Amino acid sequence: MVMATGAVLTGCGDGGGASGGTTVIGVAAPLSGEAAVFGGPVDSITRAVVNHVNKRGGINGTTLEVVSEDEKFNAEDGVRAVTKLINKDDAQFIVGPTSSTFMATLSQAERSEVAIASPYSGIVEYDDQANPYTFRTIGPDTFDGLAVAKNLWDNGIKTLSILYENSDSARSTSSWLEDYYTKLGGKVVAKVAFNGGQSSYLPEVRSAFEPQPDMVFLAGSVEPAVPIVREWARSGLPGKWAFIAELTFPVLLDEVGAQYLEGAYGQSAVAADSPSVAGMRDVLVEEYGVEQGAAIAQQPTAAMAYDAIVSGLLAMAAGGETTGTAIAENLHNVTDSGGTPVFSLDEGLDLLAKDETIDYHGASGPVNYNSTNTAVPDYGIYQVVDGKWQVVKRYTGTEINDLAEELQ
Repeated sequence: MVMATGAVLTGCGDGGGASGGTTVIGVAAPLSGEAAVFGGPVDSITRAVVNHVNKRGGINGTTLEVVSEDEKFNAEDGVRAVTKLINKDDAQFIVGPTSSTFMATLSQAERSEVAIASPYSGIVEYDDQANPYTFRTIGPDTFDGLAVAKNLWDNGIKTLSILYENSDSARSTSSWLEDYYTKLGGKVVAKVAFNGGQSSYLPEVRSAFEPQPDMVFLAGSVEPAVPIVREWARSGLPGKWAFIAELTFPVLLDEVGAQYLEGAYGQSAVAADSPSVAGMRDVLVEEYGVEQGAAIAQQPTAAMAYDAIVSGLLAMAAGGETTGTAIAENLHNVTDSGGTPVFSLDEGLDLLAKDETIDYHGASGPVNYNSTNTAVPDYGIYQVVDGKWQVVKRYTGTEINDLAEELQ
């Protein structure tokens, strides 16, 4: 797990302006607890990018300052964090909220004219509530379900049980997995729900494995997933696992024992095969050194977080001021304008300074925001090989989008 680095800054910015002064870039992300595996890299990457930009002289002469707040993976604390960043710190751009916080602050972003970006909120309902001040660098949960379904079907998995937590994210991904998997020709032989905090999950585990499916898909958070897989291992039940993106992290292998999960599948958005990945790594190594910088760059959320931050800052530069409105008005102008393709933050800033039009291609993929400001990244299929998660297959965002349209 890569935790947030650097001290939390608490000063207030001067608001966005044409040049000079200081503008606050806020981080509202889970920085404690199990969800810090998502939020920690967002904070670290934001600080690295901002420090790199400040070494160049800032955005249009304006210095950037990072203020971080722990949204604690729940909407109540998340809304409090975002409100503090907007009202007290005068943040113009906020990155990092998880789904519940992101959805709860959509109208606040537009009302306050502050841009808010999430690199991991795949909730489907966002598309109906999006506005020009909100954007995300992750596809909807429908695409997570489709990536899992496609991989399982391609690997000869004909029958599947789904074991899912009673939470919005787990239910959503599980539902879309079932839909796409059956359309591809597979058969779901059991769907079993559980609640976090149970004293035992063995009855649910037995119900999922009883039909003897080719594989069991587990959707939920780390807290219940660890005892679920432990109880399965101790019971001696035969079977194989596939996991939701939230569980495709080393912590599950470390807590349960990788020897029990050899060959298991996982899925997550993944860095693209793009020159921008090297640019991201260079910025992180510059800030944190080779070992830590490379480790942050390899986190599953890293590429999406980096692209959210970079595309927002490029939009500010294109708009000539460090405001949320500049991002809202110029996000598409720097990412899907048909201008000169650029693969790094520096290249983009240099061309914008010459009044040239750019088309940013990111570490997660092309970064083409659609009508709801969603940029779909590439998706990686992971498998436990020799005790470690390894990417064994990838689908581009375009491939997943095209397949989703084909299966509608």
